[in-house]
Amino acid sequence: MNGNASTMFRSLRFAALICLGLIAAVTHGCKKNPPQATAKPLICHIGGTMRPAMEKIVELYQAKTGQPIEINSADSGELLAHIQMQKSGDVYVCHDPFLDILMRKYDLGVDAWTVAEVTPVIAVKKGNPKNIKGIADLKRDDVVITLTDRDNSTLGRLLPTIFARAGVDLDELTRRKEIATHRSGGSAATMVQTGNADATIVWKAVVALRAGTMDMVPIPEPVLPVPYLDAVTSATGIAYKLTPVRVTIATLKCSAQPDAAAKFAEFVASEEAGKVFEKFGFTMDGGIVRKEFQNGKKLPRGNLRMYAGAGLRVGLDEMIRDFEAVSGVHVEADYGGSGLIISRARLDDQADLFMPGDEWYVDELAAKSNLIESKTSVAHFVPVIVVAKGNPKGVKGLADFQRKDLVVAWGKPDACQVGRLCAELFKKNNIDVSGINAKESLTVNELGVWVKTGDVDATIVWDAIAAGLGDKVEVIRITPEQSMISNVVVGLMKTSHDKAAAKSFIKFMAGPAGQAILAKNGYSTSRPSAETNR
Repeated sequence: MNGNASTMFRSLRFAALICLGLIAAVTHGCKKNPPQATAKPLICHIGGTMRPAMEKIVELYQAKTGQPIEINSADSGELLAHIQMQKSGDVYVCHDPFLDILMRKYDLGVDAWTVAEVTPVIAVKKGNPKNIKGIADLKRDDVVITLTDRDNSTLGRLLPTIFARAGVDLDELTRRKEIATHRSGGSAATMVQTGNADATIVWKAVVALRAGTMDMVPIPEPVLPVPYLDAVTSATGIAYKLTPVRVTIATLKCSAQPDAAAKFAEFVASEEAGKVFEKFGFTMDGGIVRKEFQNGKKLPRGNLRMYAGAGLRVGLDEMIRDFEAVSGVHVEADYGGSGLIISRARLDDQADLFMPGDEWYVDELAAKSNLIESKTSVAHFVPVIVVAKGNPKGVKGLADFQRKDLVVAWGKPDACQVGRLCAELFKKNNIDVSGINAKESLTVNELGVWVKTGDVDATIVWDAIAAGLGDKVEVIRITPEQSMISNVVVGLMKTSHDKAAAKSFIKFMAGPAGQAILAKNGYSTSRPSAETNR
């Protein structure tokens, strides 16, 4: 290589090294610096209760993306009126009932998600100096209370239902005590903070912001309105099923940046944002976050999947029809012997509810598979003996099942609860049926049909099944000393995809409407006297 070529080569190599160094420096600098804002700000309308949590979520999103966001905060209803009149903004964060008004009445939204829920609590001064334990304590003469206005706040509209469920007449209480009312929960909470009142009822999120100066007293779930069922007139004067009270985010048709608005809304519906909502006192139970509207159209709620004992079918079918009519939630029930449906529920990773013929199966599923989140008592099964009309074979009680001249039947012990209970009944009463060639069924329903059609002389079924057989059979009661009662409970599955709706149906079944349906169909809704359980 001559001198000139060698000099040129060294120069090129030096220039290349400088370029590489500059590239490395720029790359290193990009790693250190946050994303630079290049887009126009998104305008986010946020209801006042949600503002503190949303400010943190906005901060996280801006740090991640560099997307500037401007917050416009006021009462959810005022913001809706602003959106309707001005047709401005990109997203709208509110609580019920304003999303449905935005989407269905005014047709101003595109996509929408439920991102959290708000739950009412009793708010008291730090340390709870008046020792307030529940709604009943708000009646005390030494307790000064303040509440949100029934005509101008969503929570205010819920108060009559909450007080009534706690056994307190709010109208009578209002006549007896001078109760200051406010448009917002924040104002009511301030009254307690400043010592002008001893207690109020506000959203849990309102108290969470004032944790340093206030404590909260939870309101028991049975006192709260039943989700999707209890109708409450909203602050807008329209009847809504306001519980659960959802916190929602919607993208707006008037947005000048629809793609950016959609990305931000998806982030607010993310698990990361959900942790922020939970930290700020919002309810974040499983199944709450879900998309509600797409392209302006309401998305159908998913079906609830339920596994239920065959003996519950008559009462449960009617409860399902009534629940669907008032809630809009569809329930798919798969009936069968309890020993069979426990396997189906165990293998179904989308099962919502498990309601066999006895509590034992729910406990078994919980112990061996850890799939039960909670259980609720719904009814009781009482075994009875069923024979043909007129009792032509003279059957008097359990001991007659040893007779060689009778054709008898019972449930298969490993397939259904009535079969498992029959085995325990015979054992308890020292009745040896080992030599009896009995017919066995997989379900209690079939046993009753066999007696009705004359295929067998006697069997043991539930009292509710016997009630449905009409005048073609005769029922022989088993004495309380000899009998055993099955507790029927419904288990909420940990695999449930919509726990809010599942809990609502559980409340319906265990509540006055469901219990009336069961009683009408011959099911025992209060526990009969018997010495032994199951």
